[in-house]
Amino acid sequence: MFPDNKADIPFCERIFCNRSLNMKSIKAVGFDMDYTLALYKPETFEKLAYDETIKKLIEIGYPKEICSWEFDPKYMIRGLVIDKKNGNILKMDRHRYVKVAYHGFKELNREERRKLYDIENVIVYEEPHYALIDTLFSLAEAFLFIQLVEFKDKTDKMNHKSYFDLYSDVRMCIDLCHRDGSIKDKVYDNPSKYISNNKNLVSILKDLKASGRKIFIVTNSLWDYTNIVMSYLCNTKKDSNQEWISLFDLIITGSQKPSFFMTKNQIYEVDTKTNYLKNTDIVNILNKDKQESIVYQGGHFKLLHNMLGIKTGSEILYIGDHIYGDILRSKKEIGWRTMLVIEELEKEIIATYELKEQYILCDSLNEKRVLLENEFERLDIQSREKGATHTLDKNENLDKKIKKVGYDLLKLREQEKKEIRNYHLGLHPIWGELMKTGRQNSRFAAQVENYACLYTSKLTNLIHYGPHKNFRAVRDFMPHDLDE
Repeated sequence: MFPDNKADIPFCERIFCNRSLNMKSIKAVGFDMDYTLALYKPETFEKLAYDETIKKLIEIGYPKEICSWEFDPKYMIRGLVIDKKNGNILKMDRHRYVKVAYHGFKELNREERRKLYDIENVIVYEEPHYALIDTLFSLAEAFLFIQLVEFKDKTDKMNHKSYFDLYSDVRMCIDLCHRDGSIKDKVYDNPSKYISNNKNLVSILKDLKASGRKIFIVTNSLWDYTNIVMSYLCNTKKDSNQEWISLFDLIITGSQKPSFFMTKNQIYEVDTKTNYLKNTDIVNILNKDKQESIVYQGGHFKLLHNMLGIKTGSEILYIGDHIYGDILRSKKEIGWRTMLVIEELEKEIIATYELKEQYILCDSLNEKRVLLENEFERLDIQSREKGATHTLDKNENLDKKIKKVGYDLLKLREQEKKEIRNYHLGLHPIWGELMKTGRQNSRFAAQVENYACLYTSKLTNLIHYGPHKNFRAVRDFMPHDLDE
C-alpha cells in the first residue's frame, strides 16, 4: 500500500505536517465530500456554475449581452478577498498587508492600494463588506464579479447597481443554482463530465475502516446529490446505494457547516429510498440496530461524538477543502485534528521546481541588497561622524562613494522587485504563488499553518502512508534561529 522510503513518494503527493499527529490516537476519520472525496473538473463544473448563474442574472434583469461572456477557470486562485464596496479583489500577506489588488481587470498600483487598504486603518476583512475566496467553489463567482465590475465601469447600463449590489446578486443567483437543480441535474445526467474519478479512493476508505476506525462523512450537500456523487466515485449504480454506504459508519448530509460546529441544529433521519426526512433524536439514534440507516441530515458535532463513541475532539481527524467551513471552525471550536486538501498545490509544487533557477536568482539579489544596505548605512554614519574633521577632498570622496552605493542600491532594489515578480508570474500570471506574496507567506498560507494539522493536494495521497503513520512537524524557526 505504501513505500518503505519517504523519498519514494513524489514530493507533490506528500502529506505535509504543521502539527505532529500520531494516527494511533485517531479513532474516527471524517470527510467533506465536495472537492475532498469528489474532485471536480473546473473547466466543466465551474463553467457550469458560471453559465447557470449568468442565466439567473438575466432572469432578474441584467442585460442579455452578458450571456456571451466566457469563463476563465485559471484566472482566480483561492485565498483572495473580495472588497464588495469598492469592487476590488485583493491578495494579502500574513500581516493583512494588501500586496496585489485588481479593480475589474485593472491592477491597482501601490499608491492606490495604500490609499484604500493602509494597514494603519485596522481594516477587518470580514463580512458584510468583504467576502473570502477560501474554496474552489468560489472561483466562478469571483470571476463573474470582476467581469460585472468592468462592465459597470465601461457602460451606463449598471448605474443603478453598486458594486455591493453586483456581488449580492451573483451570490444569490449561484446559491439558487445549487438549490433548484440547475447544477445537480446536469451532474446527475453525466457525472464523468464534471467529476474526476480516482481508483484509489475506495481502497483507502476500506483500509482506514479495516484499521479499526470509524469512517464518516459530514457534507453540506443534501442526500440526493451526495448519493449521485458517491455512487459515481465508488462505481455503484445511482439507484443502488447500499454498496457505497457500507464504506461508512455515519453519513451526515445538509450539515450546514460551519454552524454544525457551533450550533445545536435539529437532526433528521434520511430515508435513502424515498429521500424523505424523519424526525429523530439522540435516544432513538443510539437505540437503533447497527444494520439500520446511518444517513442523517443536520445535527451538530456533539451528536456526532455520541453516535461514534468519541470522547474528545482530538480523537477525530477531519479532512476537507474549505479553510473556514471545514478546517478553522472544527479545529478552533472543538479541537478536531484536521487535514486540508489543496488541490492546486500539486501543480504549484511542480511549477516551483521548474522555476528553481529563478528562485535562486531572487535569493542572490536579496543577499546582495542586504550587503549594499549595510555598506550604505556604514558610509552614511562615517560621513556624519567625521565630516567636521575631514578635509574637503576627503569629504567629497566620501560623498561620491555614498552616491555610488546609493545608486547601485536603488538599481538592485528595482532588479530584485522585477525578478521576484517574474518568479510569481511564472506560477500564476495574475496573482502569483498561492502560498506567498513577495517573500512573505500569504494570508491563505498563514491560515493553513495555524489551523491545518496536515495538508496535501488530494486525500488519496493517503495511499502512500500506513494507517498508523506518525506525522511529525518540521522544526519551527524564528529569525534569530537562522544564520543569515
